[in-house]
Amino acid sequence: MLQTVEDVSSKKSNGLHYAFVICLGGFLTQAIVLSCQRLPSVALEPIRQTLGCSYADAGLITSVFMVFYAGLSIVWGMLGDKIGTRWAITLSCALSSAGAILFGLFAPMGLGVAIVTWAIAGIGTAGLLMAILPKVVSRWFVPNKRGFGMSLITPGANFSAIILGIVAPIIISSFGWQMGYVVFGVVFAAITLFVAVFFREGPEEKGLAPYGAPAGTQAAPKPTIVEEESKAAAPQQAGAWDRLKRVLKMPISWHFGVFYIVYQVGYMAATQYYVSSIQSVGFGLAEASLAITIGGVLTIITELILGNLSDHLERKNIIGVVVALSGVLGLGYFLYLTTTAAPSLFACYFFVALISATTGVITVIMTAAGEYYDDDVRATGTGFIGTVNLVGRYLGPWIAGMLIDATGVVGNSFVIVGITMVVAAIIAFTFPRKRAKKGAKAA
Repeated sequence: MLQTVEDVSSKKSNGLHYAFVICLGGFLTQAIVLSCQRLPSVALEPIRQTLGCSYADAGLITSVFMVFYAGLSIVWGMLGDKIGTRWAITLSCALSSAGAILFGLFAPMGLGVAIVTWAIAGIGTAGLLMAILPKVVSRWFVPNKRGFGMSLITPGANFSAIILGIVAPIIISSFGWQMGYVVFGVVFAAITLFVAVFFREGPEEKGLAPYGAPAGTQAAPKPTIVEEESKAAAPQQAGAWDRLKRVLKMPISWHFGVFYIVYQVGYMAATQYYVSSIQSVGFGLAEASLAITIGGVLTIITELILGNLSDHLERKNIIGVVVALSGVLGLGYFLYLTTTAAPSLFACYFFVALISATTGVITVIMTAAGEYYDDDVRATGTGFIGTVNLVGRYLGPWIAGMLIDATGVVGNSFVIVGITMVVAAIIAFTFPRKRAKKGAKAA
């Protein structure tokens, strides 16, 4: 894709590289993902009271959302390879916006309407994480800068979590939860417009080489009309199902998929019971929730550090080490809660915040997953991995919940965190080596 020639585009490469505009758009899409995940929990009580339903019924709203959010990743990946990442992400943002606005306007009509409208948001957000972003980063950054690029995008989720925790309650208490959803839907619409206007498929559309390419490197010229027609007519041009079949035949798809399932069991067993674990030893909701805020700040820092570090070290080793550390911390927290007569609040903060911080490894996981696929199937491949993790997302809270119900000890959830994270780390260390040499061409 790259040609080393006389630099005829130097005037275009002065100043900030356009890859950072792409990262800003990616950062904003992560705000949509996290907001859609957290809004129902913030507005749970007023929603339940308006609908006059039980907690179990209200939980269906989020459960159905999660089915679409995790289950349709492969569909968005295939779409990203078919119509391009720019328009796939734009459509994904638009559906997320529509779902939020429709939920705010029509959910009060009944539980069924609430489930259907919020499912639209789930369909949209399914395309904003694992499905397409690895392909976007791989096109705009050379291999030894992709971790850096991804580290500028993924903190958008945790940053929005901090903002959401402050802004959402104010809007809901002042104008009602319905208006809260509408306001966030309008913000999502603004992000949709930004993505549609400023996103590009690759640096060649701006006359640039990927960020980090050696000086004197320029983008390959755009194909002429004749070349485009020839490419379209080529019999070897693979369709969406052909790309999917190719992905399914690749051992790495199942290798990485198994890792991600096991990882998600531990991740969900931890995040589901962070606050409850602290409350269970005698502390209030406000005190317990502060651990999440601290963890969110640390996670942003971790994402930035690990993303950059993975550009210099083998990514699979960083994943293995950090996930193993998460396992050790999980086991340590389990032992602390179950063997200490009067657990300290600050000790609980220490464990919860650090376990949360280790989840910043998602930056490296997403970057590494994308590098195992060629560009023409990259979104399909990462979309498949994003879909199979649905198994882990649901097994984690369910298994942990059964253990807690059987023993009456919330802290026991973290023995599952410890065991699954250690297993996931071992699997990560067995990934194929994929270290990009400095200055290597983009794959």
